[in-house]
Amino acid sequence: MAPVDLDIGCRCGRFGAVLKDVSPRMGSHVQCHCTDCQTAARVLGAEDQLLPRGGSDIFQTTPAHLQITKGEEHLSCLRLSPKGLMRWYAGCCDTPLFNCLPHTKLAFVGIWVPAMQGAEVAKAIGKVIAVVRTQDAPMGAERLREYGFNRAGFQVLARHFSALMRGQVKQTPLFDTAGAPVVTPRVLTKEERKSATP
Repeated sequence: MAPVDLDIGCRCGRFGAVLKDVSPRMGSHVQCHCTDCQTAARVLGAEDQLLPRGGSDIFQTTPAHLQITKGEEHLSCLRLSPKGLMRWYAGCCDTPLFNCLPHTKLAFVGIWVPAMQGAEVAKAIGKVIAVVRTQDAPMGAERLREYGFNRAGFQVLARHFSALMRGQVKQTPLFDTAGAPVVTPRVLTKEERKSATP
C-alpha cells in the first residue's frame, strides 16, 4: 500500500501527534516481552494495553517521521533507572507513546502501537517481524516462540544510515537542537521500580 499518515493520540484526547509516510518499508513491527516494558506499563497503569502474554506492541522507525500536533505541554518522560530507555507518555492521562535512547546519536524511535489511531494502522505498519524477550513473558499454556531479533536490529541500523545520508539523524521532536530531552525525565527510585516489576 502507499504510505499514509497515522494519528497518534492519548486516552483523554489532549495530546496528539502524527507519524508521516507510514508503510511496512519505513519501520519494523516488533513485540517485546521484556520485564522493563512490562514494568513501565504497570507504572503508567497501562497493563490493559499490553498483549495477552505481557508483550508491548511497537513500531520502530526514525524520529524524523514524528510530529507533535497538539498538547505538547502534556508530553512527559519516564526512565526506570538513570541509564534506562527514555519512555515518553502523555502526562495528562499516562498513555504510553514512544521510547528511544537517551541521545540523538542513533535515529531510532519506537511508537506504542495501541496509541496509533485509524482503520489503516494494521496495514500501514505491516506484520510482526520480531518477537523478543519471550523468556520474560508470564507463563502460559504454550511457550512463546522468539524470532527476528537480528532482522529487526539490522533494519534499525539500515534506517539510521539512510537518515544519516539525508541529514535527518537529529530530527526529532523529543530532543532540542543541543541534544537534550525537551522535558526532564522522571527517574524511578529503586523502590518504585521494584514495586512495579512483575
